[in-house]
Amino acid sequence: MAAATSLLITSFILLGLHLTEAQIGVCYGRKGNNLPSGENTTQLYDYYGIEAMRLYEPDETTLKALQGAGIKLMLGVPNEEIECMACDQPIADEWVQDNVVPYVEFIKYIVVGNEIHPSDQPASSVESAMQNILNALNSNNITSDIKVSTAIDTSLIINSYPPSNAKFKNLSYVGPIINFLTINESPLLVNIQPYTTYMNDPKNIRLDFALFTACGIVFTDENSGKNYQNLFDAIYDAMYVAIEKVVTNAPNDEYTYSVDNGRRHNKRHKPPRVVISESGWPSKGGFGEKIKMKASRKRHHQTNGGLECGGELHNGVEEAATPENAKTYYTNLIKHVKKGTPLTLGQEIETYLFAMFDEDQKPGDESERSYGLFTPDQQPKYGVLDIC
Repeated sequence: MAAATSLLITSFILLGLHLTEAQIGVCYGRKGNNLPSGENTTQLYDYYGIEAMRLYEPDETTLKALQGAGIKLMLGVPNEEIECMACDQPIADEWVQDNVVPYVEFIKYIVVGNEIHPSDQPASSVESAMQNILNALNSNNITSDIKVSTAIDTSLIINSYPPSNAKFKNLSYVGPIINFLTINESPLLVNIQPYTTYMNDPKNIRLDFALFTACGIVFTDENSGKNYQNLFDAIYDAMYVAIEKVVTNAPNDEYTYSVDNGRRHNKRHKPPRVVISESGWPSKGGFGEKIKMKASRKRHHQTNGGLECGGELHNGVEEAATPENAKTYYTNLIKHVKKGTPLTLGQEIETYLFAMFDEDQKPGDESERSYGLFTPDQQPKYGVLDIC
């Protein structure tokens, strides 16, 4: 069984190789009453060399400010608009006409919904809304420049340890989405948040594993033979494998046909690549502020592939959401995604850091309001990160 799994993973790696833009973007959330204007925010992106933005819903001021700025955009369709867009093509046509056509030169992705779960009201409408948006793009002859997708979180997969065992737990929801993405050669957008994963299971997940600072291999996937030294890689590869299982198990009639020297032959579509549409670490807050550790650890000065490994604990107590940990996570994430994961070694991963600002009106735990790379007065919280 392990040999069969390993062969399946190897086949998928060979099938799924994609050349991707080496690009780090930043998510621009706007749930705050003290945030700079869209124009000033765009200037801030430009000043710090941030070449890609994720905007969760259209904002005319920001869209106009992006014209000529040289910044690529991931533009969201709000969850509450999906059902109407799915059942009425003219609504999708109007949305594209208003929010895409005037700005087509810098829009890279249209994201139909964010973190929708199978039990959510819009779930059954996501694929249809994606198709209607694509139809609207087609009618404007701009489909080759803009990819339509949706953003999911990692709660949609189960059996993620080890990564080779991962699969989607609700194929009736995810299957049509992945089929749409595969046929249209669009990526699957995934929000990967190691902080949340760690805080949900601190007894079994080490903080250094979540921060990219573990000094050695933490576990080996016996099925694939791949070694894992950080949580981001483990989550990413679990998603990668889950996608592979959907594509590999697709019915035989789900093939595309291509013409080569006048001969017609069938060839399976490449699986959709994964783009990280959110990943970040809060500077304060948390589900209990402090996590008690069984033993303290002194700082190590050796390195893990250019990243500092080890960490410092005081009196056996470690606080997860701190400015120091957030800086460590963002710094290491930016370096790491240029190298790929154990299953995608050498492939740079397009990644959007979460988020540009602390957002004081976001609901939930305090940590939800503390993910910003910048304060609302536009000051960098962690110095200048090497985003370029």
